[in-house]
Amino acid sequence: MKNLWQNFNAFGWGLIGATLVLQPTVAQAQYIQRSFLNPGFESPVFGSAGQQCYVQVDQSLIPGWSTTHGSVKAGTGSCTGYTSPGSVPLIEIWTSGFIGASTATNAGNQFAELNAEQASELYQNLCLIKDETITFSFLHRGRSSATNPDVANFLIGLNTIFGRFSTTSDGTVTAQPVAQNGATIPNVSNNNAGNGWVRYTGTVPYTAASANQPVGFAAVSTAGGDNTVGNFLDEVQFAGLPVLEFTASSGGAAESETTPTTNPPKLRIVGLVPTGGISVPISVSGTATLGTDYKTTSGTSTFNIFIPSGNYDGSDATSVFTIPFTVINNNIPQGMRTIVFTLQPSSSFFASSTTTCGGSPTIASSYTIYDDDFLSGKVWDDADNSANNTFTNINTGSETGTNAGGLLNAILVDSTNKVLVTTSVAADGTYTFINVPFNQNDVKIILSTTAGTVGNTAPAPSLPSNWVNTSPLTTAAFNTGTNISSKDFGIEQLPDTNNVIGSTKKNPGGTNTVQVPTLSGTDPEDGNFGSGNSFKIVSLPNNGTLYYNGVAVTANQVITNYDPTKLTVDPNIDGTTTIAFSIAAVDKAGKEDPTPATVTMPFTGKPQLILVKRITRINSQNLTDIVDGRSDVSSNAANYVASPRDIDDDSSNPWPSGYLRGMINAGIVKPGDDLEYTIYFLSNGQGDVTRVQICDLVPTNTTFLSTAFNGMTPSDGGLPGADKGIALGLGSSTPTAYLTNAQDGDRGHFYTANESGIPSSCGININGAVVVNITRSSDLPNLPASTGTGTPANSYGFVRFRVKVK
Repeated sequence: MKNLWQNFNAFGWGLIGATLVLQPTVAQAQYIQRSFLNPGFESPVFGSAGQQCYVQVDQSLIPGWSTTHGSVKAGTGSCTGYTSPGSVPLIEIWTSGFIGASTATNAGNQFAELNAEQASELYQNLCLIKDETITFSFLHRGRSSATNPDVANFLIGLNTIFGRFSTTSDGTVTAQPVAQNGATIPNVSNNNAGNGWVRYTGTVPYTAASANQPVGFAAVSTAGGDNTVGNFLDEVQFAGLPVLEFTASSGGAAESETTPTTNPPKLRIVGLVPTGGISVPISVSGTATLGTDYKTTSGTSTFNIFIPSGNYDGSDATSVFTIPFTVINNNIPQGMRTIVFTLQPSSSFFASSTTTCGGSPTIASSYTIYDDDFLSGKVWDDADNSANNTFTNINTGSETGTNAGGLLNAILVDSTNKVLVTTSVAADGTYTFINVPFNQNDVKIILSTTAGTVGNTAPAPSLPSNWVNTSPLTTAAFNTGTNISSKDFGIEQLPDTNNVIGSTKKNPGGTNTVQVPTLSGTDPEDGNFGSGNSFKIVSLPNNGTLYYNGVAVTANQVITNYDPTKLTVDPNIDGTTTIAFSIAAVDKAGKEDPTPATVTMPFTGKPQLILVKRITRINSQNLTDIVDGRSDVSSNAANYVASPRDIDDDSSNPWPSGYLRGMINAGIVKPGDDLEYTIYFLSNGQGDVTRVQICDLVPTNTTFLSTAFNGMTPSDGGLPGADKGIALGLGSSTPTAYLTNAQDGDRGHFYTANESGIPSSCGININGAVVVNITRSSDLPNLPASTGTGTPANSYGFVRFRVKVK
């Protein structure tokens, strides 16, 4: 470690030959800087052990230092591990012995060359205080000539030069330092620091306003006139008196903390403390009594804090000193008492802000002693309701304390319900009244979300939303005394139940049941709810019957150890309907969700498809008659349809008006006549019809007309040019597509007589069969049930083909 303080004794510091043991790096940004940091350029260490080398690095790499050097050239260097920073503002560092230039005696291993690649300035930003006198010391050496000096200025700000220094490479002082702007700089002898170095010292008055100022060296000239060579610097220090203040204006703890550690008063220091350290005078006052409530190190109301020598940067780790005193603990209720520690004036330091240059300091810090004759307790998250509305057995197992999200207050009230003391409950559920009135009769403790006001009527007991109490929220009356604890409460959070929406299912009909989708929920203490938990059936469905394990469920029944497979429902309506009922999760504390969830189960009725066949054309004559089939007429009547199909063959079903045109019995035809058959279909059930395929066998004694609809559009994706013998109408009284006979991409296919692959539902194919897939997954997956005449559109339609009578 370099000796930073030699020769300072001549300038009022009263020390000589001291070695500084504290050398911080960069000052923390939140504190002012009062002295040069990293004054000897020893940080970071460059090169390997004993290596003689140099580096040119970015200024950010050298703690404490900045430069006005421009980005004129990419940095170079010869030290092991060096990497060029590129073209950046450069600071050049040499290790001792490189090109014959060694450090001064006892001056470490590294130093800086002011002229890296141009004449520039090396500086640090210091907080300077109006009308102070600053002491400085530094080492200077020329580089390249024993006869011609390198010259540098030491200055404040951009223009205030207070000293010019001229030194050759062998330590010859060609001209004694020139002091300016009120500075005092003693004459020096040649090579007074060894190895060609000269130590210059002095003092500088600062009369401007307190402010942060750049302080540093600016190159003036070099021995050879080359601005890239010259002006070695080392052990630079420029420091006024250190700055001190208290870290906080107040603190305190219970009197049981006899050696204060929670938040005791502390001093923060920034700046250079000389060898021998300094004594900081402190006085004490306040409502606490010296000798009864506390003791100082001196036993009197004044004492000193010793600050060792060092270069302090204000950081908590190195620059904060705790005020030493002890608190006297006793069993006498005394209430709160305060000690006020006050920083006294001294010529050894400035009382000033350590965070704002020239700002007002915190010169007094109060410490409150709280009576530890306490009354305390804890609020437990009683997840299993072990308290059961009592104050016993509240905590069981792994239950933890809580303050319900930071919203609880414990309030001590007197017999008239007036607030004596109020305090917030801590995150772990604990609370402590540390200033309890002594021997007070019939007091109570209340839990409330509202903080009480001392002397006023207490607020009503209360808990945050979704919390309930497992013990009373007000204790029984008791009398205060010394150190009363375990005034505990129990509370817990309510569960939350999830809504359940089941997928649409076919109504099973009759007395058949369907399993209810799995019930679920969550609880802050118990976790996710489901199988094995408890659920309350808050309300029953009005159109179905709930069963659990085969037994009808009653309203408000609680199902414990819930098994999802045992909860079923029987819809009371066999058609389309929706079952709905409400449920509430019940947690392990027996508390239920106050906002029940709903279980919804939609059912569809049985699907039904009506098929009606008509002759709608003979030769070129369209038959437009509207005929309803009947079974109560003669079997040879033109409208006879055997029961029970006569009910289907009736325009009173929800067909569009006038839709069922054509004849049931069109009379006698002769060979060569063309006949047109139309098969009408209608989804007329309580649910959608899926996978609808219509197959109609070509009547005997007729021949399928394979080209009946050639040239007609639109098509349905069949092969271009293929014969079209089938027409399809979906939600229309006229064809919406014409289908090919081939088995291709459209819906239709004509199977020739005895052709293999025909659907089994067609029966025996002895004369050909027309097959049409009414529904298909790509565009019409099902036929919706009709809700009225002709609605929805896809609930009805027809298939049409033509034949010739043999």
